[in-house]
Amino acid sequence: MKSSKDLSLLAIVAPVLGICALAGCPSTEGTEVSGSEVAISAVSGALNNTESKSPLGLNFVPREQGGAAERLWRQINPIAPAYAADWTCTGAVLTPAWSGPAADPYSYAPVSCTVTWGNGKTASAIWSSAFILNWSTPCDPATPFMDSQAANCSLTRTTGPGGNTRTLTGPSGETYAITHNTMGAGSGWDATVVPAPSDGGVVMTCGSTGCAASRTLVINGSHLTGTIDSLRAWDHTVSTSAAGISVVGAGADRVVTGTVYVQHNLVHATSATVFDNVVYGDTACCYPTGGSVTTTFLAGLDQGKSETLRFTLLCGEATLTRTNGATAALTLSQCL
Repeated sequence: MKSSKDLSLLAIVAPVLGICALAGCPSTEGTEVSGSEVAISAVSGALNNTESKSPLGLNFVPREQGGAAERLWRQINPIAPAYAADWTCTGAVLTPAWSGPAADPYSYAPVSCTVTWGNGKTASAIWSSAFILNWSTPCDPATPFMDSQAANCSLTRTTGPGGNTRTLTGPSGETYAITHNTMGAGSGWDATVVPAPSDGGVVMTCGSTGCAASRTLVINGSHLTGTIDSLRAWDHTVSTSAAGISVVGAGADRVVTGTVYVQHNLVHATSATVFDNVVYGDTACCYPTGGSVTTTFLAGLDQGKSETLRFTLLCGEATLTRTNGATAALTLSQCL
């Protein structure tokens, strides 16, 4: 999949900003920890990776260039054109070809991309491996997409022991890597989190009338880590209760409620993020387009304090009200 586009001068002068926009760089660790951002990243990835109505879902044939690749292009091209660029993308492959739950386990390789600019510079966003997908027996063998599944169908997404790493290499050779490892047991700093994170993966289960009406999402234990030029910069353990969070509707009508727990392992903080009628209203966008989440810190420097993240109709753009009352625009850049 290739296209010829124009690259903004910003992405040449500040390549780290450009390459981070492809898959996200840690923006709120250290003194400005945002449990809201981490929780949204984990939930958004789980909701959008297997939706037939979303260009972010399982994709067996190349889509039109105006889809997800075009959205990525707009992210790294915010100013005026300066250089032409060629994109080459591979992946979005389900192996073996879908034939129903009886063929479990499946592997799904996300999209990896390389860009070459007219001045000879190159950059890439490459996944190290595939996610492992297992559908339960009640699932319809006619389709792998969860929004089309009937009552009690469940899909479990896991990784191998080392997780699945997406490595971004910028034009000057700088690297940023983020790993999603679903074997989260023992990865968190806080032993008081109940239930303790486990290795059960991310599980989506259809409600009593099918996934088009409702479903639940359980994150048993996801260890999300990030490095910049091999230096650890991001380390979180994400989980939910056994009941998970509730998702009502499908496609552009999804509304999410429930609580996600985040252990911030570098700064030894723990937070609980409450989803308050969060709307996923754009099937071409991985992130919410309405509602808000409120995050309360249960342990750490900000214990007892809360922050709120409010979403806008513009994909990935939100407003964060920090624990000290200050507000800031926040661009969501991770969908894990």
